[in-house]
Amino acid sequence: MPSLFNSLMGVGAQNVTQMGDQAIANQLLAGKKAAAQGYLTATLESATPEIRALFADNLSKAVTGHTMLTELAVKREWYKPYEIPEEQLVHTYQQSESVVENRSNS
Repeated sequence: MPSLFNSLMGVGAQNVTQMGDQAIANQLLAGKKAAAQGYLTATLESATPEIRALFADNLSKAVTGHTMLTELAVKREWYKPYEIPEEQLVHTYQQSESVVENRSNS
């Protein structure tokens, strides 16, 4: 199955494509988190029950979307939440080295 990054940018290298997909997923997760925070605040500050219900519904959708993206990231092993912290740190360091190497090769 072709990756989203590959189809958008025409990148052929698997590790670059993998990094691109992961970067896109990270940005989408950050966006969903921000949306959920905004909807939560709006829900709590709403003056009427109808508006509160509208914001609460959108909050639920944002949380559901974030959950689905998180599950995808875990399935693709972009996030490894059950690794011990030391292994997570090593993995993050290796990713950062890969990003720096790819940028210097561009």
